[in-house]
Amino acid sequence: MSPTPLRDQFTKRLKEARLAMGISQRELGRRIGLSEDVVSSRVTRYEQGTSEPDFATAGKMAAELGVPLAYLLADSDVLANVILAAARMPHAEQRRLATELKERAKRSSGAEQAECDSD
Repeated sequence: MSPTPLRDQFTKRLKEARLAMGISQRELGRRIGLSEDVVSSRVTRYEQGTSEPDFATAGKMAAELGVPLAYLLADSDVLANVILAAARMPHAEQRRLATELKERAKRSSGAEQAECDSD
């Protein structure tokens, strides 16, 4: 498998989240239900990008690591950090943040359109 920016982001964040939890690759593999004979090597391959987990497995890893799957899959560090920060907020605060971000996006795209129209 050849590396891609998305795969590189996924593997980097997967490893960082696992290390932040203070668990080994073997322990993560056990927690997500991998068989004992492949438990460590499989997670190693996921972190190295030589193998890709299916969505169900990626979701299990994210849940065990206490991060949203979207955090692992985000295509930029900025977006990943926004996702992680929002996930740690109470649900009501997440709704307020989503509303605010939508409004800011509308204003931002409106300003960009006005700039294009004036050119």
